This record gives sequence, C-alpha cells and structure tokens, in this order.
Amino acid sequence: MSDPASPHRDAARLQSRLGPIARVHRVRSGLRRTQFWAAVTLAAAAGAAWLFAAARGLIAYTAYGPLLVPRWVGAPLALGLALALGAAWMAARAWRASRVRVRLHASGLAILRGRRGQALTWGDVRRVWSRAERTGLPGLPGTRRVRLEIEAVDGRRLRLDDRLEDFESLAAAVKAGVYPRLLAEYTRAFNGREPIQFGPLRLTPDGVVDPRRGELIGWKEIRGASLAGGRVLIETARPGRRAALRVTAHRVPNVELCTQLIQEIGQSA
Repeated sequence: MSDPASPHRDAARLQSRLGPIARVHRVRSGLRRTQFWAAVTLAAAAGAAWLFAAARGLIAYTAYGPLLVPRWVGAPLALGLALALGAAWMAARAWRASRVRVRLHASGLAILRGRRGQALTWGDVRRVWSRAERTGLPGLPGTRRVRLEIEAVDGRRLRLDDRLEDFESLAAAVKAGVYPRLLAEYTRAFNGREPIQFGPLRLTPDGVVDPRRGELIGWKEIRGASLAGGRVLIETARPGRRAALRVTAHRVPNVELCTQLIQEIGQSA
C-alpha cells in the first residue's frame, strides 16, 4: 500500500535540493496583453458576424421567404464560426501563458504550469543548447526567437525561450549554474586522455576531428576558436579553404564550453 504522504516528502526533498528561490520569470506582460486583446477582438468580430447574419436572415425571410435564408446567412455564419475558433485558440494561448512560472533557485530550476511542472538541479543537467530561429513566411521579414534547451542526465528536456521576462539573464544564470561543473568534468576527461563529444565536434587528446571530412586537426595546427554569426569558428594553420572549420552553433551542446576548451588547449599545445 502506497504512503499518501510520500509525494509531499518527495516535493519537500526536491525543494531542499533546489534551494531558495532567487527569481521568478513569467511570460512577458506585453505578450500576455496582446494575446488577451487578440482573443477579445476575435470574439467581438465573431459576434458582429453572427449579428450581421441574423439581420440578413431577417431581411431575406421578410422580403423573399424562408427558402433564401440559408443562402443569405451562410457566408457570415461561416465567417463568425472561423473567428470564434480563432478567439478560442487565442484565449487558450493567453490562459496557458498566464499560468507559466519559471523559478530560478540557488541550485536549480523549476518550470511550473499551474500546479504542475518539472524541476532540475544543476547537477542533473548534462547538456545545454542555445538556438536562434527566425519565424515567418519564406521571403518575408520575420521575428527572431531565441531558445534555450536543457537536457538532464535521465533524458528529460526543458525548453525556455525569449517569451519570458528578462530571458537573457535567465539563460546566463542557467549556464553559470551548470557550466563550472561540466567544465571540471571535461577537464578531468581530457587529462585522462578520453575523447569529449560536443555534438558533431569531437575533441581528442591529439586534436579536433573535422565532422565533414573525418580528418584530425592537430592541436598545434589550431590558432583559435570563437563564436561568430551563429557558428563555431575554428581557425587553423592549414592553407586555403581548410584554414577555418565552421560548425553551426545550435548543433553543438554546451557550445561556449566547447569553444573555450578548443581555444585554451590550442594555445597551450
């Protein structure tokens, strides 16, 4: 027989592991207001379309009889239904956004949607991805969305994006909590002559493996590494087109640590 108090003990244990709350981030207030008023506007437009349909139906019935009523009211009724569905969809988005809370703790992170949610301590995190995506129709200017994806050692993934208030400071706090431990683990692995995998990039005791050609770039050939234009740029002493290796940054987990390690190991080789 299960102990009814065990969920409360588990929650208390997790709370003690997460530590005190440092900050709480909600969906940006401007976005919440936009979604709310969009839902209200669509609902009002749906009501207006149905009133227009009722007026046309009354005119058709009075002037021509009941047979022409469906033809006169069909289009505004369909338009009103489409607007009502849009209003319901937007209202659902606004309601969900109002329930989202991201709690930044001293030793971890909790994402809450109402009373439900997920939590991770910094020690549970294995990888962090930074992604920048452009939304919109092809050929037209769109909006740039920045996302942070956090993967735990048990395979769970938590996703954050710039719809949250003060997203940049939240992302910086996550990396500040996770990266020091991961850097120490990577350093121990490298000193133990173990390869380190960062997505398509593989760091070995002898150099970096080029993911396109499968060639090894020796540490003495590497002149530096940096993040620029959404890419990891590894500069080498090789001639011509092989002088630089470029890898899309969002494919590389813990990309800042990867760049830092390549830079430091290359300089000390």
